[in-house]
Amino acid sequence: MTPSDCANEALYASLQHCKGTTVLPGLRPHVYYIPKSDIVTWPTRTNVTDTGATMRKLGQLTGDFVLAADKKWLRIDLVTPQSSVTSESQGEKPSKTFNNQASFRYPGLNADAVGFCRQANADDLVFLWPQRDGQYRLLGNEAFETNVTPSQESGSSETDQAGTTINVAVTDEMPSPYYLGKIEAEDGNFSGEDGSPITGN
Repeated sequence: MTPSDCANEALYASLQHCKGTTVLPGLRPHVYYIPKSDIVTWPTRTNVTDTGATMRKLGQLTGDFVLAADKKWLRIDLVTPQSSVTSESQGEKPSKTFNNQASFRYPGLNADAVGFCRQANADDLVFLWPQRDGQYRLLGNEAFETNVTPSQESGSSETDQAGTTINVAVTDEMPSPYYLGKIEAEDGNFSGEDGSPITGN
């Protein structure tokens, strides 16, 4: 490989923002999760050397998740003002990656929440989180294990907040990629591209 070969693989393009377009911060009031062991086939990632690759496609997943028989994505309802996702670069060249982290706030201390925390604390989970515009992004991947560290707080006075916080951290080669495929969830099937319902097979 020559230096010119590397230059030919670069897929940089302009990053444009249309004036007057609102960028909506935050998440919608839910996320979906599934144990990694329930995933049979993962969507694929575009590489810079792939035919037809573009800068946009580098940040998107192609294809659908295929789940084990009778398995579905499960929903967690959130307190949106206290839930967020962040990504930051980590490491040194040529092995730099991204540390993708999330803090998901569930408004409850019930036995179901305790049971979730007990299992998730020692499991490898994958999450799909929706932006305000309805597009879903992936937190978790095949290459690195997801670290879930739940916590609960009861509060001590009438004005304190009580609930369950689900902290998630996972290494990835990019910030949370966009998932455009089908989401087969316990509460129905819909598109990861815009959150619209999918009917039939």
